[in-house]
Amino acid sequence: MRVNPSLKISPAALCVAVLLTLCTPSSAQPVAEPPASQQLSSTRLILLGTGAGPIPRKDRSQPANLLIVGGRPYLIDAGNGVARQLAHVGLVPSDIRTVFITHHHIDHNADMGALMSYAWIEDNKRNDKGVAPMRFYGPASTSALVQAAHNFLAVSERIFRAGVPMAPSAGHFEGHDVTAPGEVFRDDRVVVTAVENTHYMTAQAGAPNSDKSYSYRFDTPGRSVVFCGDTGPSEALGTLAKGADVLVCEVNDLDASMQQIAATTKLPPLALKAVRMHMERQHITPEQIGMLAQKAGVKSVVLTHFSPGMDGETDASKYTNGVRKHFSGSVIAGRDLLEY
Repeated sequence: MRVNPSLKISPAALCVAVLLTLCTPSSAQPVAEPPASQQLSSTRLILLGTGAGPIPRKDRSQPANLLIVGGRPYLIDAGNGVARQLAHVGLVPSDIRTVFITHHHIDHNADMGALMSYAWIEDNKRNDKGVAPMRFYGPASTSALVQAAHNFLAVSERIFRAGVPMAPSAGHFEGHDVTAPGEVFRDDRVVVTAVENTHYMTAQAGAPNSDKSYSYRFDTPGRSVVFCGDTGPSEALGTLAKGADVLVCEVNDLDASMQQIAATTKLPPLALKAVRMHMERQHITPEQIGMLAQKAGVKSVVLTHFSPGMDGETDASKYTNGVRKHFSGSVIAGRDLLEY
């Protein structure tokens, strides 16, 4: 890019000009969807981030999953690093127009704002004025978080647009709060059903709590995929997963997780006891996954959100063996960018 030295160009204008001209061929045009005749059997599952959080790790990105149905991508959770993980599979944030958040812990939603900000830049690169909004579906407060992320973007947007004509971000993003279990989304490719799981189980049963944690089932022409999110043992999840082709489930080696927490924190005994109670009730062990999957008649289990999931782990058998004690189907130890 050459600049005439006689012209006075603001730093903001130069920055945006570079941004809008240095787009690669892969991000220059929206992802083309295949013909309808190819949509029936094409359902791809890609694990973008398989680490338990909220702890950034070297070996695993934070939780995020991609389901591509007939060429159309759907994102489930947006943990830290999701934009870079999308780049690894040949996509840019603007390719994602539908996002589902299982619950509002920061390891699952931290990059909602980054996803939106980068998508706005890409939308301007593509100059596609008819692009659909990026829509977020999730528990209560999803719409508030989308608005907060939009407010964050507004500062950069104001500076960028002062130098170069760019389409405003208004109308590009929507937040939809899921208010009850049941069907929460439907289009020409998928039907999405949600149930409340037990990740937000309170110490006192029945205590009122407006915050919810959901598991989602995606029924597509190709196969059915259930994302458990974070959960403890859950009858509702077992019902949701009945006959599913794939159960994508978090996994918690309880004793190993507690040993790691005790060794790396300075928590007093009462706090450690509370943490163990949380891990027992609101997360799920390999054995519990196996029993749930076998009872539900699931065909295969894909493990993710590994806890403790420390950097350098090479032996996944402590996670998979427990599942196989009770489940006769296929068990896959997930890793970042695994496609199944």
